[in-house]
This record gives sequence, C-alpha cells and structure tokens, in this order.
Amino acid sequence: MLTPSDLSDLTDCIETANKPQTKLENLMTNTNTANTDTNTAVLATLELQGADIARQWKAITKGDKARFTQHTQADGFDMQLGKLMVALSVECEGRIKSSRLADCGINVVDKRRRSEAMWFVNNEVEAREFIAKSKKGFTSLSALQKAMAVANKKASSKDDTASTKDKPKADASPKTSEAKPATKDTIFKELLAICKASDVDIMDIAEMLLREADALENNHKVIKQGTDEWTQSVVASL
Repeated sequence: MLTPSDLSDLTDCIETANKPQTKLENLMTNTNTANTDTNTAVLATLELQGADIARQWKAITKGDKARFTQHTQADGFDMQLGKLMVALSVECEGRIKSSRLADCGINVVDKRRRSEAMWFVNNEVEAREFIAKSKKGFTSLSALQKAMAVANKKASSKDDTASTKDKPKADASPKTSEAKPATKDTIFKELLAICKASDVDIMDIAEMLLREADALENNHKVIKQGTDEWTQSVVASL
C-alpha cells in the first residue's frame, strides 16, 4: 500500500517528466513560426527582385530603341559603317579582304554588325518604310532584318496563292476537231501536192494505181467464183 510519502515522490516524478515535453512543444511551435516568417520574407524578396529586374529591362529596351534610332540616322553609326562597307565591296569587286578591313580599322567591329549595316544601306528605302509602319519599333538591325524577311515571305506566299486562283483551269477533256470527209478531188489534189513536193512522177503513181486496181479486180473475181461454186455445191446437196 502506498504511503503519503510515496505519493508525493510519484507526483514529483510525473511533473519532472512533463517539463521537457512542454519545452519541446514550445520549441517546435517557435520553429514553425520562424520558418513561416522566413518563407514569407523570401517570397517578398524574390518579388521585389523581379519587379526591379522588370524595371531595368524596360529601361534597357527603351535605351535600345533610342540607340537604334540614333544609329540609323543619316549620320548615325550604322549608316556610316554600312556606306564604308559598300564602298569597300565595290573596291574589292565583291568580298572584302580582311586586310582591307584592318587597314580601315573596322576589323574590330563585329562581323554580323558590319553585314547588317551594309544590308541596311543597300535596302535603306524599303527598311525605313517598314520601320515607319511598325507599331512597336525595333531595337536592333537584327530584329528589323528578321521581321522584314518574314513579311516578305508572307507577301510572296499570298501573291503565289492569288496567281494560282486567277490562272484559268485547263480543260481536262480533249477537244475533238470534226474532220471533214475526204472527197475524190481533195485526195487527188493532195496526191499531186505530195508528188510535186517529193519530186515523184505522177505517171508512176498512176501505173501503180492501175496495177493495184487490176489486182483488186482479180481478187474479186476469184472470190466471186469461189462463192458461186460453194453455192452450187450446197444447192446440189439439198
């Protein structure tokens, strides 16, 4: 049987055992709260970083458009570069040698930039008209060149489609021409024309026709004689 002293000791043990558990629960609660606050702070930080990046990008894009406009003016960088490239191309009769690029000091300019500037000068009128029609504008010659290539391809495709529609369909059914029946006169005239064109004596043809007529007549007689003999034999057998 437990004494009052034993009950007191047991109570102390239970209280002692419960104290660490209460501290652990408090620690876990504090940790979860801290993690939630940290996640919220990280999200807020990433959003702020994204907003700042978007602001910088808008400024960069705006600056690119301004530089593009400046560089493509009559005395702009790309116009000067393009005109020089055209002059060197004429001088070298086509491909510009690397040594000439170095002589003029433009070998340090990116190869693609030199090519695009030369293209812009050669297609200046069409390019400026295309820029004027654009709503958003352009930030580089690369973007302009690509957009014009796509537009020209679409226009060419539409023209091909329109020409195909306008083209009259070929009549699949063959047209038969009604041939006029030949007469003795037309045959004779054609025969004379052929003999004359081929330098053939018409009398030779006449003799050949007579021989053919005699042969046909003899064949006719033979056939008639055979038919008569057969008819007589049939009648006799009846």
